[in-house]
Amino acid sequence: MRTDYGPPNSGFGQSVAWIDDKTVAILLYSINARSWSQSEVWTFAVDIPLQNPLSVFPDNQQILDFEFSVTFFQMVLWSNNLYLLVIYNFVILVPSQAPGYQSIWHNDEDFYSTIFQSAPCPSGTYKNETGYGVCTICPPQTKNSGNEPSIECSSCLSNSFCPLGSIDDVILINYTSYIQTFAYPNSPDMNSYDDIIVQNVFTIGQSVRCLIIAPLFWTSLAIALCFIIWFIMTMGKVFNCQTIVRHRDNAKKILKNTDIVGEGERWIGGLSSFAIAVLFGFTFWFAADYHQLYPIETSGPMHASCDTTMRNANFDNALQLPLSNPDGSRWPIFDILDAQPFTMSLDLINTGADCENISIQQNKPGVKYLTLSNLSCLIQPDDVTLTVTFPLPAHQLEVQLNVSGIYFIGGIRLCLRGPGIVNGSNTLQTLDTCTLLFTTNETLARTSTVSISLIKVINQTSPLQIGGTTVYSGRWAPTIGEISISDSLVYEQDGEYLRYASERTTFTITISEQPFFLQNNQQPIVRTSELAFHTLLFCTLIIELFAMAFLLFKLIGKPLIHLFLRCGNKKTYVTQRNVIHH
Repeated sequence: MRTDYGPPNSGFGQSVAWIDDKTVAILLYSINARSWSQSEVWTFAVDIPLQNPLSVFPDNQQILDFEFSVTFFQMVLWSNNLYLLVIYNFVILVPSQAPGYQSIWHNDEDFYSTIFQSAPCPSGTYKNETGYGVCTICPPQTKNSGNEPSIECSSCLSNSFCPLGSIDDVILINYTSYIQTFAYPNSPDMNSYDDIIVQNVFTIGQSVRCLIIAPLFWTSLAIALCFIIWFIMTMGKVFNCQTIVRHRDNAKKILKNTDIVGEGERWIGGLSSFAIAVLFGFTFWFAADYHQLYPIETSGPMHASCDTTMRNANFDNALQLPLSNPDGSRWPIFDILDAQPFTMSLDLINTGADCENISIQQNKPGVKYLTLSNLSCLIQPDDVTLTVTFPLPAHQLEVQLNVSGIYFIGGIRLCLRGPGIVNGSNTLQTLDTCTLLFTTNETLARTSTVSISLIKVINQTSPLQIGGTTVYSGRWAPTIGEISISDSLVYEQDGEYLRYASERTTFTITISEQPFFLQNNQQPIVRTSELAFHTLLFCTLIIELFAMAFLLFKLIGKPLIHLFLRCGNKKTYVTQRNVIHH
């Protein structure tokens, strides 16, 4: 003898029937939990307290399609067939079905009774026992397309997306998440053009490419060539080679005219001018290429330096409040961002729902809801993904996706898109971002919610020329906030039967905007006029370096050479005298 209690004022136990020696069916006269019926039949295991039922009738697979909510007065079970007596002496018969089949509503327009008809288990479910009950959801990594009776679910591919209630294999690479907004670059460690050009001209990298484009490497080759020419001309004079001497005089005249170090005084200075010209060429190449490295949005890689990531830009950013100017105006980019139309796309992944099961509504305070129009719906080529696209009437709102029926949803990809425009110096970037939402080995919750926070990101690019126009570029940066897309804990606590009790699946998206915006500032390290001036200044420095080298040679090198020659001549003279005396 045992006593169990059901929900209060529900008429729990008005009718009781044994299904077998382990399970019992109990009629609840007035539970009023679902729209299709005021009464329900709960099935319990008798070896545990009668708290959470194993199953409930009616459910979202076995609906009652009456025009009004009915009440059950009496229940009878015979050979696993369920008989229900309804008001006005109407009888409902739910026949027992073989494994792989279930009983579903059939409107035969009989005035006194209705008999449920046999049908295969719907997609994503199976049934491996005889009875009038529902089909059970497929476990993770199994699937059922629902085209034929299923007593078990078949295995999925190891690399596919196959959560609870899967219909077919889905490859998630087709439904990836992606964003458009990334961290702004940091300013370079070296932000002085003078330091940058000195570093580039007087260093040689380790790679072959760095060696080929190194100014110092080619200057060394030019100096070596000049030394060879000087050596040939000097040897021709020492050994009195008439051919070399004749050409040497002409060459000296030409080289003196090209002497930019000694201002035409020395022919050797003309030789060094070739090395200077090589340095000049690489310096101007570097300056021209460096000038093209601003702004970063339109610049390519650096060709004249070993560091291909070099940029002519300094960066900083900060969170700002969109305060107005003293005259009440504000940057036009704010108005352009506020006017950008949004389109939302929802990819319902691994679901059997069809377009006729979909509706979109806007939830507003004080109004029940507003149905959104211009809804576009299509089934993807994999036949188990439904894409719903609709325009948003505002940037800040709450929209709700409704999926009516028994259909499970494995995951959902939320995409937000908007067109870009160019208005003078203001550019509105195209919005195109997607986020994939799912819970591993679970279905989407019957009531799911997600919040999206919008932040304005404005890039302010200063002009390369003094007095030029500042360029503004703006985009929206959506970030996913609070997410509630799993109800597995509810099923663990209150029972798996709730998985089959809901009339629809809802997915609510709340979109809000942050009061601040992110301002990214970009300024050139060196502007056009500064670059030209500092490049010419560096060229004069190169000339001065060569002039200093000649001066050091004249003050130190030349006296040392004369000293060595004098010592050599003295040693030769002493040796000759010793030979004569002997």
